[in-house]
Amino acid sequence: MLKVHNIQANYGAVCALHDISLDVMPGEIIVLLGMNGAGKSTTLKAISGLIHPARGSIIFQDKPIDRMSPEQVVRMGIAHVPEGRHVFPGLTVRENLIMGTSNRRVSHRETEQDIERILHIFPDLKRLYTQMGWSLSGGQQQMLAIGRGLMARPQLLMLDEPSLGLAPVVVKQMFRTIEELNREGMTILLVEQNVNLSLRIAHRAYLLETGRIIRTDRSANLLQDNSFKSALLGAGHGVA
Repeated sequence: MLKVHNIQANYGAVCALHDISLDVMPGEIIVLLGMNGAGKSTTLKAISGLIHPARGSIIFQDKPIDRMSPEQVVRMGIAHVPEGRHVFPGLTVRENLIMGTSNRRVSHRETEQDIERILHIFPDLKRLYTQMGWSLSGGQQQMLAIGRGLMARPQLLMLDEPSLGLAPVVVKQMFRTIEELNREGMTILLVEQNVNLSLRIAHRAYLLETGRIIRTDRSANLLQDNSFKSALLGAGHGVA
């Protein structure tokens, strides 16, 4: 589905990604792990068109997307829910969700059907439907941000730190929702600091360090690898 091949990405004179290569197959959950500054979020930004690689290629559904704008990438079928939620505070829950359809032509009926699906996935949003985005809790805003991403009807959903700053009970709920979306057929590329929970739901993982991939393996193998856990504990990650 997605093939990232030897991409290099720069912020001015600073090289943030060094020959990153990864692949995502249909129906997988893939997690990118690593300490802050490792290049995880930059990788998602390169895929979603927010930055363009200096070299290398990004292929989605057999088509190159590394020179596309973010709007074009969304229309190709990739939704990116960035770190920090970016909910529109002056818009209601409903209006925020509708913003997720801005890059595709949809009928009113299709929009309402999609909203009903999101409210089924996130029942909390149903009772908050007419409330302003600023009035929602952190967990509710994260649900809304993911829901808005799903309104684009993506084939690949990219989530950047969806559990960041959330209470433990909300984090567990969030991971259950991600797992359920995957069971329904959604392919997911996840950046996450909670190593234990993310490895428990992911099929495979990539470990990044200073803009390079230093290890990749099946999640089940990494969960049993004490040296891997120790390395991430040293980087300040949560590993149970």
